[in-house]
Amino acid sequence: MNIEDIDKLIAKFYRGDTDGKEEECLASYFAQDNPPVSQDKDRDVLLALSSFTTEVPSGLEPKIASLIDAWERKENERAKHRLKMGLRKRVVSIAASVLLVVGIGFWYQYQSAGNRSALTESFESPQESQEAVVEALRLFSHNFSKGTKVVEDADSHVDKAFAIIDQALNNKPVHGQDSVELPDK
Repeated sequence: MNIEDIDKLIAKFYRGDTDGKEEECLASYFAQDNPPVSQDKDRDVLLALSSFTTEVPSGLEPKIASLIDAWERKENERAKHRLKMGLRKRVVSIAASVLLVVGIGFWYQYQSAGNRSALTESFESPQESQEAVVEALRLFSHNFSKGTKVVEDADSHVDKAFAIIDQALNNKPVHGQDSVELPDK
């Protein structure tokens, strides 16, 4: 091999473009011949690097792949949890906003000058007032229970939608079923 070919291989080696055979050729060239003085440093570098051979431990690749898969699953679970919590926060904030608007509406209605006297003189005895308050609280409790039932139903629909999305993304059945269907409305 002539010096021009060796110089080309050295340049290729420094770019990281050499394969095993080319590196062996360079190592044998520098081990046998006395290279020109200009190639002394290249010889030292190449021989130092070629003298170290490292062996990849057996089973390392599957271990790394399983670790990466575990990290990916964990990240997907975190993303689903964040999405689910964000949706729940939106539902709660909408419900709180509606309650606030209704409360302001009732307050405004009963604070007007015409209704103030009707509220203060509406009951003749404390028993009548207590019965009206108890009935109002029962009505509120009943309607509030209906509202929470609707939120629970919406939450269950959201969970089913997440199951369908998960099934579609991972191409696997959810909870042993071939598919998940949402109930008709």
